[in-house]
Amino acid sequence: MKKVILMLAFAASAAHADPRAKSAEECVVYADLALVASALAKHGVARERAHAMMPDMYGLAESDAREIARRIVEAAYLLPDEARREPRAFASALAGTCMRTQGRLDAIIGVNL
Repeated sequence: MKKVILMLAFAASAAHADPRAKSAEECVVYADLALVASALAKHGVARERAHAMMPDMYGLAESDAREIARRIVEAAYLLPDEARREPRAFASALAGTCMRTQGRLDAIIGVNL
């Protein structure tokens, strides 16, 4: 599981700098969003429906927040089946990355989508 998430992180390392979380509180919100997105992907909810639900669930008013949410949803749906079985692992990896890097999420969701 961790190996799959690390592979995603390494694949993303060549991507350009992306919007970032501005606080620890935002890291927590994005981790929660990652948990929800992963659970939706796990249970076969269409990606388009997940994208449509996130603004309602999280009040994504800022364009940076909408872009981060879009990338989190995309990353959740790109997880291999093995990793998708445990939504908490993706959320935990995102939270840890966010906290360790002062909000930089490009290592985990900055893949060229």
